[in-house]
Amino acid sequence: MGMRRLLALLATALVVVMLSACGGDGGEPADAAPGTAESEIDPNATLRYAGQVGIPDLDPHRARSEVLSFSYGLGMVYDRLFTVTADGKTEGMLVTDWELSMDGTIMSMNLREDVTFRDGAPVDAAAVKVNLDRARTLETPVVKAQMAAVQEVLVTGPYQVQLQLSRPTPAMPYVLAMMSGYIMHPALIANGDPRTEANGSGPYAVESFVPTKSLTLVRDGNYWDPEAAKLARIEYTTIGDPQAFLNALRGGQVDIGQMQPGEASGLDTVPGINIVRVPHGIGVSLYLNYGREPLDDIRVRQAINYAYNREAITGALLPGSVPAYQHYREGLPGYDPELEKSYEYDPAEARRLLTEAGYPGGIDLGEVMISQALPSPIGDVMQEQLSEAGIRIQPVVVDSVAIFQQWASGQYSGQISFNGTGSEPGLGAVHRWKTPSSNPAPTTPEFEEMLTAASDSRLTDTERIARYEELNGYLVEQAWAAPISWLNFPWVMSDRVQGFSAENDYATTIGPYDFRYLSMTAED
Repeated sequence: MGMRRLLALLATALVVVMLSACGGDGGEPADAAPGTAESEIDPNATLRYAGQVGIPDLDPHRARSEVLSFSYGLGMVYDRLFTVTADGKTEGMLVTDWELSMDGTIMSMNLREDVTFRDGAPVDAAAVKVNLDRARTLETPVVKAQMAAVQEVLVTGPYQVQLQLSRPTPAMPYVLAMMSGYIMHPALIANGDPRTEANGSGPYAVESFVPTKSLTLVRDGNYWDPEAAKLARIEYTTIGDPQAFLNALRGGQVDIGQMQPGEASGLDTVPGINIVRVPHGIGVSLYLNYGREPLDDIRVRQAINYAYNREAITGALLPGSVPAYQHYREGLPGYDPELEKSYEYDPAEARRLLTEAGYPGGIDLGEVMISQALPSPIGDVMQEQLSEAGIRIQPVVVDSVAIFQQWASGQYSGQISFNGTGSEPGLGAVHRWKTPSSNPAPTTPEFEEMLTAASDSRLTDTERIARYEELNGYLVEQAWAAPISWLNFPWVMSDRVQGFSAENDYATTIGPYDFRYLSMTAED
């Protein structure tokens, strides 16, 4: 499994910290403490994770936020067909090897033959077909749309599966590295309730679950990967208040958790606590419902992009992060350096565009939702800055999960929340612009043509990246949203935690949430 496995084996290595161009939270980022000798690893340890938001159910296919479901334990219960390395490439997990046909419409996969569910039933091609057929047909918020290219799933051998695709796409391994590729026991799908029960082939089984509150996992039997499951238990709990999380960490009730940029300030020198800052393809953006007046006018949307100061907001409220001017982050496919500073802060230009659009007195966008997980002043700051250009909003703080359900209704003009590029540019574009919970407005024929042209598995990597850059340029010009920042998240943890790194799988895209290769040293 590349660098992730190497770090799991080499417990004596330093935890690697990937730094952003802007450095850390108000100072130099701190390297995590050195690892310890393998003999000091405690095989009976319990890792206690705290997140700001918990999952409402255990069904991977029904996930409203794949990142949340992944990070809050489901990735430990279920194996997935693929995984995404820190450099953004796919590797097989349950899949040993795969290939696409010359025309890109047939994807053939060979599976591992040594993986079983809890009851000894094999994770074979028949089990995979049951799961993939469910993922592509069940009415779900995210997964069904991602599986739209799959027309049919065929079993071509005991451990061979073939996907018939409607078009050539490079995204399928990435899709199957997320919730679509989580494999449940067919009996659970047929006779149980995946929302309240779990039965997978992962290294951990569910001991208890309280929706949105807690999830306790226990190591279960002999896992097929001997490098995984060095922890006896993993306890997930929801602590919404950052200060309460810090108190729990200092008091020894919590071992690890992700904080928002700025919340970890002052912790670099606290004994017994390590910080690993990870730059993700996750940002903060002002979403715009461009299907509603007056946002259906490109000049109004461009005016909004000129009307706020990304640099100031990022520095004050999201320290250590990077101001965002486009829809793909530097270092990821689709990023175009020519698009940086596309809308530098210019309230006068914003007012000019509004006047040209027929709004000399400005515009009133009404209530704009603000994700509860963001720093509380961000809504007020945006309100003040936009008002200087004649753009009036009324910030309303909304639960960070419910906000996307409300956004899908189309009744709001804007929301300020998290956005991501996804594990693959085309896959991210589908989720960001073609999923109602992210974009209730219609796309355009130009967008669809550009996305289809870029999402072609027959292209070379160079050709595909160039087309994603063109798509990025179109999105910036059309100003369908107003990017604010790319986030560098501080992961804060006890110095007993070993193996966590910015080189973990998914680190540069959706985040390093796969804990199966972590371990802990024995308590003093």
